[in-house]
Formats: sequence, structure tokens, C-alpha cells
Amino acid sequence: MIPIHEFKDKKHLQIVVNQLGSLLEYDYTAPHRHEYFELFIFEKGGGTHVIDFETFPIHNRSIHIVAPGKVHQVNRALDSNGYVILFHAALLTDSLIGDFLFNHTCYSVQEYTPNYLFNEPQQVQICDTANRIWDDYSAGHALKQEFVLHHLALLCLHCLRARPAFVPIQSSSNGKIYQEFRKLLYRSFRELKKVKDYAALLHVTEKQLNELVKTQTGNSASTVIYKQIIMEAQRLLNTGMSAKEVAFDLQFDDPAHFSKFFKNQTGIPPSEFQKVHV
Repeated sequence: MIPIHEFKDKKHLQIVVNQLGSLLEYDYTAPHRHEYFELFIFEKGGGTHVIDFETFPIHNRSIHIVAPGKVHQVNRALDSNGYVILFHAALLTDSLIGDFLFNHTCYSVQEYTPNYLFNEPQQVQICDTANRIWDDYSAGHALKQEFVLHHLALLCLHCLRARPAFVPIQSSSNGKIYQEFRKLLYRSFRELKKVKDYAALLHVTEKQLNELVKTQTGNSASTVIYKQIIMEAQRLLNTGMSAKEVAFDLQFDDPAHFSKFFKNQTGIPPSEFQKVHV
């Protein structure tokens, strides 16, 4: 059963920095999900990192970002090293960085990669910043969180600069509507499963929404909605929940309807998916 990890003290927003390879609070090598962001800085790579069923190689001097809710498993080489930073997005107040992090949350790993590679000068800057974060965090001074957050923001900006252009961020009106559609979908896919529901909230027609979504993704709006539902269904099935429990969680009226929907979208019933992944 895949655990969901959270900060021990939920009353206060906080940030935690760990060295990879040191004694940690939980086993990173087991599949799990969590309620906060994890930013991995791999100074020396080796191995793989599975995020939402996609496998990413761990390269030297690379960064991987794991958003809340995504299931992941780190299978790194024994001699690899680096750091992992655990934090809530609300700690970073810059709007550009906030949008960058939220895109990791509401888009799939196929649409918005969590894997960041850098050229040689950038790699030096990344490692220098990571070491500064560890020094500030380990020092334990009164302003350590402020210093760590400052350098964490710099790491996010390095990632933002390194990533390929992301079409929905463009300032076109259709790009903005699509971005709002994805935000609504992320927050409401359990309750709203029809294109017309999102079109009404966005004050566009179903045809307009379908056209702009297809322009951005190559898929219809309904396909994007269904992919969001299926991804969450797969995550929940991975926790060991029964198909009936998942159907209830995703607010399907009938478990049989959910099982039929899942098979239509994936080609296999929920029980077969669990045999492979659980």
C-alpha cells in the first residue's frame, strides 16, 4: 500500500532539507506520494526516478521536482548523492515561481516534465546553490528558513530558464483560457466530468473550449478530462484501494460504471491494473 507522507507539524508551513544517502524519515525507494513538494538535486547521478508511472534517468547535476499527489519512487545508484528539499508552495510568494510550481501540480509529467538538465556553467551554479542551502539549513540560525527559501527560489528560476517553452503560458487569450481550464480541472475533476461544465465556468461554448484545448494539446477537452480522472484512479488503485472505493472517491454513481470507464480508457479493468502495479 502506497503511503501518503505529510509534515509532522501541520500547524506551520515549514521547509526540510535532507542529504540523499543520510538517514531519512522514510524510505524514498518505496513508492509513495505526499502533500508537499520535493525538489531533488542530484549532484552525482545514477539510477532512475519513477514519477506517476514514467521513468526518468537520474543524471549528474540534475534536478527533479515532484509535486503534491504524484506517486514516485527513487531507485538511485548507491554512490549517487545530493539533496532533497521538502516544502509547501505557499512559502514561495513570487507569482512566476508560483505558476511554475502549480504547473507541476496540475499537468501530467508527460506535459510538464519534472526532469531538469543544465549546461555546464548552470550545473556549477546549481551545485553551489544547493551547498549554500545545506550550509544555511544546517547552521540552525534564526533566519535559516528565509535564506533557504531565497536559494530555493533561485533553483526554481534555473529550472524555469532551462525548460522548453510551454505554450499555455503564452499571453494569448486562448492560452490563458486553457491555463484556467487546467486549473479548474485539477481542482474539480471529481465533481465535474463533462466539457459543458467547464465551458460554463469559463464563459465559452463547448465548441470553443474543444477547439482551444485541441490547439494546445492535440486532444479534445473530454480526452484531457478523462486523462486527469484516469491518472488519479491509477494513483488510488496503487494504494491498494478496491475499485469500489476508488469509484466512491472519484464520485462515480456506480462502481460498475467506473470499472467500464477505466477499461475503456486504459484497455484493462482496474483489477488487472492492480495485478501489475500493486
